[in-house]
Amino acid sequence: MSELPIIIFRYSGKYAHFRRPYTNVSSLSYPFPPRPTIAGLLGAILGVPKDLVADTFSEQKLKVAISIENQIKTITHVTNFRQDGIGGIDYVIKRPKKDWKPKELKNVPAYNEVTQIPMELLVNPSYLVYVHINSDMFEKLLSRLKTERFVYTPCLGLSEFLAKIEYVADDKAGALNVGEYEVNSVIPKDDCILAREMLMPEKHQIQELKAPYLGTAQREFTYRRYLVNMICESLPVKLKIPCYKVNNKIINFL
Repeated sequence: MSELPIIIFRYSGKYAHFRRPYTNVSSLSYPFPPRPTIAGLLGAILGVPKDLVADTFSEQKLKVAISIENQIKTITHVTNFRQDGIGGIDYVIKRPKKDWKPKELKNVPAYNEVTQIPMELLVNPSYLVYVHINSDMFEKLLSRLKTERFVYTPCLGLSEFLAKIEYVADDKAGALNVGEYEVNSVIPKDDCILAREMLMPEKHQIQELKAPYLGTAQREFTYRRYLVNMICESLPVKLKIPCYKVNNKIINFL
């Protein structure tokens, strides 16, 4: 049975917002941080420049599993977004001709205009994050998590929502054969078949979500569909690909 070195840390805070990009009037949130969000978080911890995050944590260099610790609870908060206009600045780069007259600007944005947007916030979110990263960054990440030395301030989706990062363990994840398992993490839908005969209303509240999987420096994303149990219980599935076992927990990478 092959093994992967894994770093486990807790990612929590008072509020979080992981925006679903396909929402418009109301800004809805994913119940868990998508893979690009975790890549950005690791970039903040390690000090990776923003335009290098996508390549540094590519599909071949990073594997991530997310386990939801607290039951998902949300509130709706109306947020003020202020649109600042050009502020009446009038300047030119080249010296104009004597008879030159400036043209009136079209579609000038309103100055100091406020728009109110309903925003869905996660309340007291907490996640266990399982990370397998390439060997040259493994020890660096482990050291920064243990000593709580982060290059940039970690947050939960938005810079206003500060995150608490707690080192939990570093361990080995043992690969398991294809079969039926009670999985303790968010699962890609294409990797499994839901064991419907084992579902119970008091233990399973399942949502299927389309979330970003990989991103580029130009903010172009590919998506995958995921199954999420909103009640923080394991999810009975028949896996089509091998999963991994860490400390008696069954996880599946995003």
